[in-house]
Amino acid sequence: MTKIKNNVEKLNTLIKEGKILEAFEKYYDESVVIQVNGNPSITGKEQNRKREMIFLQEIEKLNSAVINSVTFGGDEDNVAMTEWAINIENKDGKKKTIYRVNVQHWKDDKIINEKLYFCGDQKF
Repeated sequence: MTKIKNNVEKLNTLIKEGKILEAFEKYYDESVVIQVNGNPSITGKEQNRKREMIFLQEIEKLNSAVINSVTFGGDEDNVAMTEWAINIENKDGKKKTIYRVNVQHWKDDKIINEKLYFCGDQKF
């Protein structure tokens, strides 16, 4: 369990520093499956990178990224859940706080499956 905790801490630190793509490249498996708010899953790092780039293009500035809680568990101690409050600003100066929970399944130091749950409208 210590290894997954260390990986999640390092991943979350990169995100809090605004190094989202660096975190993605370092900690996501090539065949990762990501599902957002119950929508159809997207399989593969390349396809998910494209999804992430669309989201990041809307953001001009990361004002803050606060972790409200982190939980670990799973049958094989390979699951991490992080609750976030992320304050961002778009190119027009409009600010918004995004509330989300990431549920990550890890294998061999990489995220192999992730579900993202957003609270409310996440578009600018």
